[in-house]
Amino acid sequence: MKTNINYIDEKLNEAKNIINEFEKFGFQKNGFCLVPFTTIILEPNGNVGVCRLHGTDKAIGSLNNNTIEEIWNGTHLKKWRREFLDGKPEICKNQIKNKNCNLCIENNKLLNSVEFNETQTTPIQKLTANFNGFCNLKCIMCDVWTLPNGYYNEQNFWGPARTTIFPFLKEIDMLSGEPFLQADTYKLIKEVSRVNTKCKWSITTNAHWKLNQSIKGHLDLIDIKNLIISIDSVNTNTYSNIRKGGKLDVVLKNVEHLLDYQEQRLKNNKSSLNIYVNFLVQKENWNEISDMIQYCISNEIMPFISFCERPEEYSLLDYDEKLRIEILEFYFSNLTKVELFFSLRVIRPLIFSLPAIFKADFLTRLNDMSFNDTYLPVVNF
Repeated sequence: MKTNINYIDEKLNEAKNIINEFEKFGFQKNGFCLVPFTTIILEPNGNVGVCRLHGTDKAIGSLNNNTIEEIWNGTHLKKWRREFLDGKPEICKNQIKNKNCNLCIENNKLLNSVEFNETQTTPIQKLTANFNGFCNLKCIMCDVWTLPNGYYNEQNFWGPARTTIFPFLKEIDMLSGEPFLQADTYKLIKEVSRVNTKCKWSITTNAHWKLNQSIKGHLDLIDIKNLIISIDSVNTNTYSNIRKGGKLDVVLKNVEHLLDYQEQRLKNNKSSLNIYVNFLVQKENWNEISDMIQYCISNEIMPFISFCERPEEYSLLDYDEKLRIEILEFYFSNLTKVELFFSLRVIRPLIFSLPAIFKADFLTRLNDMSFNDTYLPVVNF
């Protein structure tokens, strides 16, 4: 795993390459995102979204009222696309400003297959399948576990998807509650792998379960892009405070099993699990970034440091100005350059929440480390 200065330079260069690609197609770096041209998100209640960063806040339709095909070229999604085609994003204006999320390396790998039209004749390329809310943990910052289960059936999804979606997908992203504890996950693996072996899969999990032969057998059927494990702390007390009902030792032991299984896959000429650990920075754990990154480095796992914005009561943005400045000073004083780079998703929103004089100071300090406006988040999934 690369976690050194060369890695930073490599990622910054990839960001510049994406900007150059945008310009080739006639788009400015802050004016275009391809996600509305490639992706739909299915929520447990039948709502359909597009962007993970917006979550359920920006539903573009509901399967209670329309088919997926109708929503794919419906009024809401065409408006979203039009904003990007015109280079005047409004829906995503703040996200692009604060996170540069439109420059995501992984998403932009689909850039050359995008149809640059408001109405799409190209099938959906990426499916985020939040089928069910069921989860074995009740995390304080999450309400997904309160959402319904069992919504998707032959009529509203499985039947149409077999011919209009599954054969054409380039990527599938499994989220929602805990996918490894949901029967629909394994049904989707079987259905898609029968007709589309080239599809790449990303699965986000709490890893609070036991890796068994049945799970391995299903994973053996698919090409895995990455496995994202949400942990949020390597401190036992902090973990239990955030992830209610969970035990850190169960997760860490399962990570060991997953690393062993990854070795088996590689020996059998299958894809790596490409494991990431997602660390969602919030009030409970904001001073544990370095501990998490060091855990990841020691296990040759890539850290993904993300930022809790909602619910506001758990976000660092809920702190008063003085404390937000103190947190930033802590990061600049205690994190290494590499750790700061991995933490930019946290640092940037904090900086942009401050008055102009403080914002200018912290942005100058970032610029001095070459973390300027060409910055790209380390990775998106």
